[in-house]
Amino acid sequence: MTHTIVTFKGSTKQRLDMRWLSQAINESTNSDVVKKQSLHMGNEKCNIGDIFDITGSFSDHPVVFENSNQSMDYVGHALCKDSHLTVAGDVGHYAGSRLAGGKLVIDGNAQDYTACGMSKGLIEIMGDANDYVGSAHVGDKKGMAGGTILVHGNTGHFTGDMLRRGTIMVVGNIGDYCGSRMIAGTITNLGTIGKQVGVGMRRGTILLPHKPKDVLTGFHDCGRHNLGYLTLLLHELRQYKSTFQSLHPMRRRVQRYIGDTTVSGQGEMLIWIG
Repeated sequence: MTHTIVTFKGSTKQRLDMRWLSQAINESTNSDVVKKQSLHMGNEKCNIGDIFDITGSFSDHPVVFENSNQSMDYVGHALCKDSHLTVAGDVGHYAGSRLAGGKLVIDGNAQDYTACGMSKGLIEIMGDANDYVGSAHVGDKKGMAGGTILVHGNTGHFTGDMLRRGTIMVVGNIGDYCGSRMIAGTITNLGTIGKQVGVGMRRGTILLPHKPKDVLTGFHDCGRHNLGYLTLLLHELRQYKSTFQSLHPMRRRVQRYIGDTTVSGQGEMLIWIG
C-alpha cells in the first residue's frame, strides 16, 4: 500500500501552524507544489520544503506525519471525508479541530482544544490529551457536534465542554468540569473523574464506572435502572480496539442522576452498578 510520508527535519520549539497539511490532504495537492508554499516559523518566513521532507502523493492514504512535537498546532484541522492522517509523535493545540470526516490517529499526546468544533469522523489518541477535549473553538458557543474521540490515556479539565453531539471515550481519568454546559452527546471513561461533573449540563449522557466524590446539588438521584438502550451504546463503544472492549455487551444496570436542574437541565449521569 502506498502512502505519503511527511517528516519534520528540525527540532525547533517555535510554534508551527500545520493547517497547510490538512489543506494538502483534502485537495490532494501535488507534493512539489506544497514544498514551494511559504510558512511562518516564529518571525521568519520559509518554504515548507525547507523544513519538511515530503515523499509520495497527497492523493495516497494514509498520510504519515513523522517527528511531530508539541509545537505543532492544528494538526489534522478540518480533515474531510475519506482522509486518513497518522501522527508519529506528540501534537500541539487544536489537533483535529473542526474535523469534518476521515480519521486522525495520534501516536502520542495532545495539548489543549483537541477536536474543538469537530463534526464528523474519528480521532484516536494513544496517549493523553489536555484541557477542553471536544469543546467549542475559542470564541464559539457550540462544541463538538458529531463523530467519535477515543483517548487511551487521560484527559484534562473541561472535557466535552458545550458538547452538542458525538461520543467522547476516555480509557483513563478525566479532570474537573467534565461535561460542563453540555447540550447533548455522550461522555464515558473507565478511570476516575474530577470535580463539578456536568455543571450547567442540559441534555446528554455521562456514563461513569464510579460515582464522583461530589455530585452537584443540581443532580437528583432517580434510583437504579436497567436501561435497554445501553446495549446499543456498548455496541458502539466496543467496536474500537481499546479497553472498552472488556465491558460486557449486555451490561446495563446503573444508578441514574438527572440534572443540572439549576439550569433546568435534563441530562443524565449514569453510574455502573452491575
